Amino acid sequence: MAEQKEETGPKRKKVNALTLAEIEAKLAECQEKQGGLISRYARQLLARKKALSG
Repeated sequence: MAEQKEETGPKRKKVNALTLAEIEAKLAECQEKQGGLISRYARQLLARKKALSG
């Protein structure tokens, strides 16, 4: 009757905790699902990517 969750950890990581590879994956996902990178979340990911890469 009561279903157990398979994943016990948080569903999402904070943007500041993501690695560069994870940021790239999230940006690709945003591009696919939202059709662009103009959302607030996508812009935050881009800013974090810029900070990590140089």
